[in-house]
Amino acid sequence: MPISTTTFKEPSESGQPQRCDLIVHNATILTIDAHNRVVVDGAFAVRDGRIAALDAQARIFGHYTSDTLYDANGGVVHPGFIDPHVHISQYTARSVLPLMEGTSVTMGHWKGALTPEDEHASALLASLDYLKCGYTGFVDPGTIFSPDAVAAVADEAGIRIWLTDPYVADGAEALAENLPELVSPNFLARWPRTQDEALKRLGSQLFRNRDPDSLVKAFVGLYGEATDSPELYKAAFDLAQGHGVRLQEHLGYLPAFQRKRELMLRRPLLKWFEERGFLAPHVTFVHMNLVREDEISLLSKHGVRVVWCPWGQLQMLGQPDAQARMVELQRSGVAVGIASDIPRVADFDALGTLAMSAAAASGRPATPREILRMRTHGAAATVGAEGDLGSLELGKRADFVVRCPTTSVNFGFDPALEMAVIGGRDTVEAVFVGGRQVVDRGQVANLDAGAIVADAHRSARSLASRIGVRA
Repeated sequence: MPISTTTFKEPSESGQPQRCDLIVHNATILTIDAHNRVVVDGAFAVRDGRIAALDAQARIFGHYTSDTLYDANGGVVHPGFIDPHVHISQYTARSVLPLMEGTSVTMGHWKGALTPEDEHASALLASLDYLKCGYTGFVDPGTIFSPDAVAAVADEAGIRIWLTDPYVADGAEALAENLPELVSPNFLARWPRTQDEALKRLGSQLFRNRDPDSLVKAFVGLYGEATDSPELYKAAFDLAQGHGVRLQEHLGYLPAFQRKRELMLRRPLLKWFEERGFLAPHVTFVHMNLVREDEISLLSKHGVRVVWCPWGQLQMLGQPDAQARMVELQRSGVAVGIASDIPRVADFDALGTLAMSAAAASGRPATPREILRMRTHGAAATVGAEGDLGSLELGKRADFVVRCPTTSVNFGFDPALEMAVIGGRDTVEAVFVGGRQVVDRGQVANLDAGAIVADAHRSARSLASRIGVRA
């Protein structure tokens, strides 16, 4: 359905076509704006990395001119996907867990042995795969020890990265008690030992927000899951609010652990948060595998945003107390983003399928358009970037994906289903970040894929050897 011209910017008073840096044309544009519009035979103009105009192709060419044109050949163009929660330093550990079964080695040993070089290699490998799968950014929740090593990947790959302070917590014993398979002495030795140490880590990455055009941004993060005291949470809450960024933390991954906390608190956990003023529009919770029906309105009322990790939720659905309500949250107005967490069972391009499966398994199926929105606009909102990213609209940054119109999945019947659920990396023709092309004909322009894969493999094998894992 063709759209109106509400996103169009009128030409200059002289009546002459305006110069811009790039015109993308001959496209079927999925805007993912408030109206979820589809622009058939559409085009948009890009200037200074942002969308200057978006409309029917004839109208754009009538008012804009550029030395650089990109012909989408009738393919679908949509906002870049954003992964709002990934433990990026564990990307090279995707298949190592089975080797730890029956041994004394845990994933905690792997994390505790990470070097800056390991974290850089892992993030660079993930970025290579992200871009090929149509992603333009990812968010690490504070689970890297060397933020500078990961931040360097942004300019190398041409991808957006959101970072926060490493492992901010003042009660790591809660993690050791409830998820012992994630911890080890060498890992916990790198966490803050006291509340004062945790407080000193808060805000250490916020300097990255000084440059508005930087590909790396920062937020305030707590590890969460009862590893932070009310005093530490309040300090992080106030810091995030004061700097106009989001506060994120893990919450409700293990339903049984949440119920255990609630028995001690003698009230539902979200009610306890509300009573202390801990719910607010600048808060994002990750996981939320136990959300009761009456808590949907509570989260919506306070403007809390939620990151949904479908594989983690599928693992929890068979456990007592799990109540998955991501689709209901999204329909109630809560911004929900779909995340990989740690992509151990599927590549990034399968997240749409995992989300559809998890929603169906919960008894609350999602539509393809809802999944597409959660992978773009919803994901951007969970890290506070919805004003700049997540949809194709006038003034927003030109982060977008061009899909190949001739792949087997591209019938054009349901673009959201075909591109955000079924379509994989083989459908990605091009990716642009800030108006700059970073993927061309499915290949990442600035990266030597062979060298990156080889380096990541060397890093992983060396790390496995250091902690005593044998293939």
